[in-house]
Amino acid sequence: MLSSDLRIQALLNTMSDYKVIHRKQDLEMKISSLYHQEQLAIGLIDSSRKEDLTSSLDWYVENMNFCLHLITSQDRFEEMDLQEKYPDVTFILFKTPQTTGDYINALSDECYTTYFLVLRTDTILIEYQGSELMRVMGEKNHPALITPVMLSKELEVIPTLRAPHLSGKEFDPLSFTPIVSEATFQENLYPLMGLGLYDRALFQRLRVYDTQITGEFFQMADFGVRCYLLGYNILATRNIVIQFPQKMSLLEDRSSCIGIERFYTKAMSIRRIAGKNMVEKWKPYVDKALLNDEVKKKQIILQKTDFFTLMDNWKVKE
Repeated sequence: MLSSDLRIQALLNTMSDYKVIHRKQDLEMKISSLYHQEQLAIGLIDSSRKEDLTSSLDWYVENMNFCLHLITSQDRFEEMDLQEKYPDVTFILFKTPQTTGDYINALSDECYTTYFLVLRTDTILIEYQGSELMRVMGEKNHPALITPVMLSKELEVIPTLRAPHLSGKEFDPLSFTPIVSEATFQENLYPLMGLGLYDRALFQRLRVYDTQITGEFFQMADFGVRCYLLGYNILATRNIVIQFPQKMSLLEDRSSCIGIERFYTKAMSIRRIAGKNMVEKWKPYVDKALLNDEVKKKQIILQKTDFFTLMDNWKVKE
């Protein structure tokens, strides 16, 4: 875990990239949260045209009685006069485009709720079974997050389940289509696009998204693998269903990016042998500073399994 000083510094560095325009009720909410914490916040990542953005906001304001946050650019916020039109929405405004992890980290810092649900303005929320989701998240060994079933514009189920796999030295997860039985919860290695229902406190204890990794694919995979290595899991369920009305499929950019060595160093550098964690460099992807300062000093103590055991024991249901 990050020390408190490092956590505070990381938060200050992130906050310099964005500002928050609070909804009208926030002052009252902050006072009441001293006695009672609200359960759920919804965070919408602005990823659509202006007309889709407003129609998406209109729908959530009318149909979802939860704290609503929009993560967008400062320029769009000012250009569209969003504060005047949506006084009951909190706006997280970034000066320049950032990674998906930056947006979700900011949401986790700025919402005052037990859980938060990350969605996008270019999606439609088809189903949300809150009572069942809260039941699962309230269990003792609950998942770090729950990912949704995603549908294409033709209402076909998109393959969004990921399973750990290597091609030689390269991380190359397998993709599967989730089962859409309402009662089924399936393990998922990481959240595609970061979408899903998060336990806010656990997300922060797991040290949030690593924004020194700039590619969304490796950023999401880094968090997902970290969850499993530290003894937590991620589940997928049709209790949350979203549709991409403009997309036939979803493609991940799995190309190399800045910070890729950070992913491999954290994910592959520890082998668990006879119940003990041993460090092995995963060449050619080694971040030496991270290996010495983080993996050898902290991660080796906390890690419950290794990636190779995880890969061998992963069960796929189709």
